[in-house]
Amino acid sequence: MEHSNHQTLAGIELMAFSREQLELILDKKEENDENTSGLEALEDDPIPVENIYKNQHLNSIYENTVEVEPWEELEPIAEGEVRIMTRQFVYVDDIEIEVCTNDNGKHFVRYNVYWWIMHNQKNPSLEYNIIIIENSKHSVDRLPTIRWSGYKFRFEMIRFSEDDVEVESILFPLAMFEDLMKDKSRFNSQVLEQILKGEYKSTDYDRGSIKLFVWLQSNSISSLLETNNKIL
Repeated sequence: MEHSNHQTLAGIELMAFSREQLELILDKKEENDENTSGLEALEDDPIPVENIYKNQHLNSIYENTVEVEPWEELEPIAEGEVRIMTRQFVYVDDIEIEVCTNDNGKHFVRYNVYWWIMHNQKNPSLEYNIIIIENSKHSVDRLPTIRWSGYKFRFEMIRFSEDDVEVESILFPLAMFEDLMKDKSRFNSQVLEQILKGEYKSTDYDRGSIKLFVWLQSNSISSLLETNNKIL
């Protein structure tokens, strides 16, 4: 190896390597296995060689990160095909929330539920599909997180296996739906301060979006799924 030290004693050539050179040899052992037959002794050494610089770098990267539950988009389906899902209904302060479940166990909420809670309309006109998709992107862009940036919103046909009902809609991951419902930018500073301090007094005239925002400050919809659709 270049820059290694060579010395011959009693006809035997000895080579001395720096720590960095030795780590490089070990990393490339599988690629050069025929030329490094003696490296097994290093691998079995009771004091193994370890790339401490690499580990220190990784540790510094993850030291201040917060682990979050992973999410994934649904696999695209061909045009004309129908996605089979199951669904259940949970209730928060008389607000009905339909939660759809894919065959991989991931939970989603239809766009219609979001539109109903936010705008009191269950069926936005599908003549404006592009506007609905752009509205979804803008709603995500307002959130103080990059977690959902790039999510592909798309209309598709869904069939619920319980009753064979078919619908056309966009699916939001359940965690995205909760983030949208917890969007603070929708409230003025006075109301927001009262809610965050727990001092807000809900009334019968409050919109569903306000009631759900308040409830989500200390609860999650997934917890209702675990308690078999308990009504609060």
